[in-house]
Amino acid sequence: MGASFPMTFDNEDAQSAFDQGKRGNKEKKGKYKPLRRNKRTEAEIKKLFDFGTEIELVRYLAEHGLPDGSEESVQLVELFREHARRRR
Repeated sequence: MGASFPMTFDNEDAQSAFDQGKRGNKEKKGKYKPLRRNKRTEAEIKKLFDFGTEIELVRYLAEHGLPDGSEESVQLVELFREHARRRR
């Protein structure tokens, strides 16, 4: 088995938004199932945050049940943009 690690952000707002999304994934909203939260999706999103593009993130979210324009999707894209500015 691989090593487990918690997904953490250095920004309190980013961590808070991520934690809220984690709690909110227990209920189904509309016709879309929320993004399933597990170690694999966390690792994939972290990889996208560190090395991916915004387009790749939006595609990943859409493929995993968060449609473009949903509140959670918009929050993650905003966090991605903020993270990308610090990455440069």
